[in-house]
Amino acid sequence: MTDDDDLYYLFSIHDVNRDGYLDGHELREAFIDDEFGDSEGLKLEEIVEMIDHVLLEDDMNNDGKISWEEYLLSQSYHQV
Repeated sequence: MTDDDDLYYLFSIHDVNRDGYLDGHELREAFIDDEFGDSEGLKLEEIVEMIDHVLLEDDMNNDGKISWEEYLLSQSYHQV
């Protein structure tokens, strides 16, 4: 598997409704998914701030959702 395949897998498992986008609800679930990160102890306000930050930074067309293309682009500048 390539790095893009790994990213697509992560994107697709959080795209619960299979519409090709990550909306705020799906982002929330991704942030609180204990399998992929330690969200224990996060308050709702903190999760909302994280979602708002992601949408502000990565939602290039301001439609309130992250498309696969936007997600892939965001990963290229978020990786260390």
